Amino acid sequence: MISTATTGYRLRLLPLALAAVIVTTSIPAELCSPNRWETHFDAGDVAVNLLLYAPLGVALRRRPWWQVLAGAAAVSGAIELWQVWCAQRHPASWDVIANGAGALLAALAVRRWRRNVPAGTGIPLGTNEKVATVGVLVALLVFGNLRGASPALTGWDAGYPLLLGSEATGDRAWDGTIRSVALYPGWLSARERRLLESDGPEGRALEAARAVHAVHDSVTFTGGPGLRLPAEAARAFAQAAQARDGFTVVTRFVPQDTLQDGPTRIVSFSLDPYHRNFTLAQQESRLVLRVRTPATGENGRRHDVDTAPVLEPGRPVTVVAGYDGRVGRILVDGRLVGRTNVAAAACRVPGLCNEVLPSICALVGAVLTLLGTCFLSRFRRLPVAAPVLLAAVATLLAPWWLPALADVMAAQPGAPVAGLIGVAAMAAALVARAAPPTPRQP
Repeated sequence: MISTATTGYRLRLLPLALAAVIVTTSIPAELCSPNRWETHFDAGDVAVNLLLYAPLGVALRRRPWWQVLAGAAAVSGAIELWQVWCAQRHPASWDVIANGAGALLAALAVRRWRRNVPAGTGIPLGTNEKVATVGVLVALLVFGNLRGASPALTGWDAGYPLLLGSEATGDRAWDGTIRSVALYPGWLSARERRLLESDGPEGRALEAARAVHAVHDSVTFTGGPGLRLPAEAARAFAQAAQARDGFTVVTRFVPQDTLQDGPTRIVSFSLDPYHRNFTLAQQESRLVLRVRTPATGENGRRHDVDTAPVLEPGRPVTVVAGYDGRVGRILVDGRLVGRTNVAAAACRVPGLCNEVLPSICALVGAVLTLLGTCFLSRFRRLPVAAPVLLAAVATLLAPWWLPALADVMAAQPGAPVAGLIGVAAMAAALVARAAPPTPRQP
């Protein structure tokens, strides 16, 4: 009789290459109204997209060239279409072209220099590779425990004046007409925002039940003093907003022009131009939201929300602006036009906590799966799927053992999904190697 045993593993490249593409380009920070499809050429963006799909081309190197090109273009095209509804994504025709070209060029290059490509069904995993993987896990543990400044809504001064149209000192006066303003503790849900934007009976009932203070008398400002709201409303709003770790301002207004700068104050809960709880302001044709937190400072200027040009002279707009304890947002007429992830910006390594975070989560899942499979497979009584299931559970619990990432992961709901994609990709990539058969003794 003959028996076989597993002596190690190889890595297939295709599942890992596909996972890298998906988590890098298709995990949204949040969904939004359709983005504009871009057609302009950006050399730096094209270079990144060429490199991003190169591993996919290497994985498909044995396929005919047209299948490599068609496969990469199909994957890229589907992702670009999905990005139309993803906040802070920019779907573009050149991305599809560059992705297809990157995969094709990599496949052709590997065929030309195929001697440099490991033979067999994948890349063998030896001791060095396992040690390197352990090193990656240690680096993730260190990174995930480096706490930055807190993004929580704390430190507000309830004694600051709450004004419309200017600062308490008379600086940064705004020109235009405010038709209504309502202040809510907590960041409102999408359904609640839609009800308020529609200004129907349900929206008015919601305002009556949830708003701390509301103004419905139209007020026109022409560069003079602002309108001070009751001190009792300011104190109640400050306390309720901090208790709910967030707030929402819903206002309808008409800017007089788009030449104002400073920025000029539309709604400001502040002592002077340098000390505030929050401010919604106009900077030419853009809107700016500044919120005071330990991460943004007492002026709220660090990591403020600054939109693209969205205002036109004399055109009425409905603006919903606020903060949810991690992310600041501005919506104009129901469309998300500004978003700042304060939790990510306050991270010790900000570049790894925002757009790159899904890739970090996928790496966590992949590393845990690889190490779990390699070391737990020695225990033959364990089910084959046990290492993968344990890795999936540990990945979902990452905010607990990587506490510095808890806030940034909460700010990106797709991050856990990226982690599970990493688990699944590594599980599909690992191929067991069988030991040479040896005859059993009779």
